[in-house]
Amino acid sequence: MSKKGVYRQIYVTIVATLSIFISGMWLGWPSSVVEKFIKHETDFNATMEELSWIVATMDLGNVVSPLMAGYLMDLVGRKLSTVVLGPLFIVTWALTLCVPTAWALYTARLLAGMGKGMSYTVVPVYLGEIASPAIRGALGSVFCFQLHFGFLVEAIVGPLVSYRALNAMSAVVPVLFFVTVVWLPESPYYLLKRGRRPEAAECLRWFRGGGDVDRELDRMAENVRQEMENRSTFRQLFTSRKDMRALSIVVAACTTQRAGGISCIMAYSALILPNTAQLLNKHESVMVFAITLVVVNSVAVALVDRVGRKPLLLVSQVGLGAVTLTFAAFFYCSHGDGGGGWVDREFAWLPYLCHLMFAVLFATGVGFVPVVFLGELFPVNIRSHCSAIASITLAFCSFVTNKMFLFVSNHYGFYVMFVLFTVVNFAGAFYTYKYAIETKNMTFQEIQEQLQDTVGPRREKSDQNDI
Repeated sequence: MSKKGVYRQIYVTIVATLSIFISGMWLGWPSSVVEKFIKHETDFNATMEELSWIVATMDLGNVVSPLMAGYLMDLVGRKLSTVVLGPLFIVTWALTLCVPTAWALYTARLLAGMGKGMSYTVVPVYLGEIASPAIRGALGSVFCFQLHFGFLVEAIVGPLVSYRALNAMSAVVPVLFFVTVVWLPESPYYLLKRGRRPEAAECLRWFRGGGDVDRELDRMAENVRQEMENRSTFRQLFTSRKDMRALSIVVAACTTQRAGGISCIMAYSALILPNTAQLLNKHESVMVFAITLVVVNSVAVALVDRVGRKPLLLVSQVGLGAVTLTFAAFFYCSHGDGGGGWVDREFAWLPYLCHLMFAVLFATGVGFVPVVFLGELFPVNIRSHCSAIASITLAFCSFVTNKMFLFVSNHYGFYVMFVLFTVVNFAGAFYTYKYAIETKNMTFQEIQEQLQDTVGPRREKSDQNDI
């Protein structure tokens, strides 16, 4: 593969993952605007109930779109399924600028959630199918960086500009995405599935920067043939004890990731952190939080093949449980002290420290290991089904916690929600310790054999056909 091919693949990766960047911006948007709504610095006023729906509807949209996206990318292709995200995201930001009502923001966030779910489903498949094996891992890591950078941009710019200026700036990105993504080639893998080998050869040659691609194309064609022969259904997934064990591991990890506090901390940091800061104010802390996610995630990804998946996930979950328990203790004591008492004065630094440690521990394992498990624990023929289930689990847990947070916190105190997060994190750690398997340095065949050993020696018919 030539340098031209490498540069082209990097360019395609950056353009395609702009959709993930936009999703990250929508994730970071509440952290900047919730306080503006409370201070009446927006185009219209919103009640706390309306604010909770504005935040939560993004996750509601994310619940419904993965299954649709999986069907769409097989029907019209990976490229076109990515292209349609451009107009979709343009509409979302246009609604924030042109229709100053709560219902417009409900719609915008709902559509943004659908776009996020589609991005999470389509873009990784597209990148995996166009990337050369030697740089596939590096290109795949861009996915996570774009999400965190999108959140970081909103966290940095949001407190410095007005509500309308923030929305106008954000609206530029989907326009740039749409203008660039329409020119990308289709996935050669998809073209082969459609029986369009000459077009697949032309696209593959472009991605590789020229040269002879017949041998690689033949391997792709063989993979396509095997996948078409071994297609599976949701029903077959749920009749295999081995695959159900793998699915339970992934679903438990995904539940911990989103129901353990990250969604609410990202959305409501401006409300959670007290105003009595000593070193950094709450907005600077949100910026540090986003930067920490990016930096620590980079280190952890480099360590995952040395330390292992299970140890990183376990340490992350136990650590997050300790952090959310400390959060809960602070807010309980502060609540009982009447607010503004000695607890707030003497320990005002504690929630800021917990906020930072949450970012460190989340990025250490919980933030990315579920995705690693998703790519390793399942045979190819059911991976898309399991990916959809994982995406729906993430979105549902995020929706429930975001919707509950303002109501529970306003009526009972922040500590109640952080007690809930603590229970989720420690329960996730127990499940990981008891049932998760280590997949470090194992082939796909060895992973399937180990999963089979955990459910007993009996070989099921579905197990024999799906490897």
